[in-house]
Amino acid sequence: MTDELRPMANPFPAPSPVIHATLDELRLAAVSPPESENGLRRLAMLPRPWDPPTCPPELRQLVYTWLDHVVAWINEEHTWRVERLIPICWMQHPHIVHELATVASLRWEAEYAVTAAVLEEWHRYTLPMFLDRIVQRIGVTGCPPGRHQPSPGDARNALYRGAEDSSARRIRRQYDDP
Repeated sequence: MTDELRPMANPFPAPSPVIHATLDELRLAAVSPPESENGLRRLAMLPRPWDPPTCPPELRQLVYTWLDHVVAWINEEHTWRVERLIPICWMQHPHIVHELATVASLRWEAEYAVTAAVLEEWHRYTLPMFLDRIVQRIGVTGCPPGRHQPSPGDARNALYRGAEDSSARRIRRQYDDP
């Protein structure tokens, strides 16, 4: 597509109807929380799409599909320098998955703002700080296309979780603390 035929700016990707409904319910509850105990309990149990682990598997898959569209949109509409792109292998970086869901949800919420202030804050603070943290955590060269770099801490993390003696020692220390 030539520049002459390309839109000057593309719209933010809309979440699926299921995610949209979930976000709407949460937005409405933030404005007018339920008053009954059952209503509050139900609200507390609702999944939060900005925190994918809180979502049941079917919803989580929809969230990840939406996030994939958001990554393409951010990379195409908001980045120029290749070291500032969200890497293609973003799904293999839990820190990016966690933050990206929040960034996407905040941008979606900005769609409902009645003034430009919320969107300006997203452009000024949310997105640049998110992109800075990606560079800070995976480095300037990060994960070049097609060459995902596993976390340098994988071996240490495996030891932490798998070494029975150090795990038992940590548990004993927790209980033996005076």
